[in-house]
Amino acid sequence: MLRDRKALLEHELKKAHHEAANMYLSLAIGGGDVHSKEYQDLKEKISSLNFDLQTINTLLTQGHQ
Repeated sequence: MLRDRKALLEHELKKAHHEAANMYLSLAIGGGDVHSKEYQDLKEKISSLNFDLQTINTLLTQGHQ
């Protein structure tokens, strides 16, 4: 169960990072604000996904399945 959740989180993180990179590039080129609510919300989502992934990795390291 944890391994399935880990794979899902890794997939979601990859998508979110790709979206954030594109958004950042658009903001940088277009003179936008990286403090925009949309960009900050995406950063929060990535932080949350990273926290969940680290927690699952810890549990897997401890032998939980």
